[in-house]
Amino acid sequence: MTQTVLEAKDVYKIYDMGKVQVHALSGVSLKINKGDYISIMGPSGSGKTTLLDVLSALLRPTKGEILISGKPISKMDDNELARVRGKTIGFVFQTFNLIQRMTALENVMLPLWFQGVKPAGREERAGKILERVGLGDRVTHRPTELSGGQRQRVAIARALAVDPDVIVADEPTGNLDSVSGDQILKLIDDLNKKEGKTVLMVTHEKSIGKHAHRIIHLKDGKIVKNEKTRRN
Repeated sequence: MTQTVLEAKDVYKIYDMGKVQVHALSGVSLKINKGDYISIMGPSGSGKTTLLDVLSALLRPTKGEILISGKPISKMDDNELARVRGKTIGFVFQTFNLIQRMTALENVMLPLWFQGVKPAGREERAGKILERVGLGDRVTHRPTELSGGQRQRVAIARALAVDPDVIVADEPTGNLDSVSGDQILKLIDDLNKKEGKTVLMVTHEKSIGKHAHRIIHLKDGKIVKNEKTRRN
């Protein structure tokens, strides 16, 4: 039986910019099922990142409903929402968002600390995940001592720390050279194919979008095309 992990129901997101209202999303409805690999594509200003942020409950919609594992976020207070989001979704950003003063191990341990995992358990799990992404020999290195590709691997390890159902990636190869970018895409592909992780990725590059099973095309805050790829 298909399990829906994220769902948008007639979602609008409107930003008030002084006297001007910006309609970033206009009536978007979308279901993301367990094991899906979906790319969100569209021109600049089409609402890609806003849709990603609303689906992953980093932003609340102006109108409409977002459901995480069938639970409407409108019925959750901020603390409950943060707890549910923290267990369900792992985030990977273009700019890595690592804490510079922390080692790779400490960065990966951070979400486990937020989830209340005991220190010994945090360190053991973070170490194993770093080994899994090929950084077992870099656990004591800080971000400034790592290449861009290695920093993105740390970010992916951090996203995996709480064993989330969904990996949300916003332009995950945007700051990488082509070789490092290909390695990161291979890692994301394997997380979906071999481990069954649901992947939701924003990209502006067609070649990257085609790694997904389905491409959601946005224009002016609306879904204009829902395209299956050859990988489906």
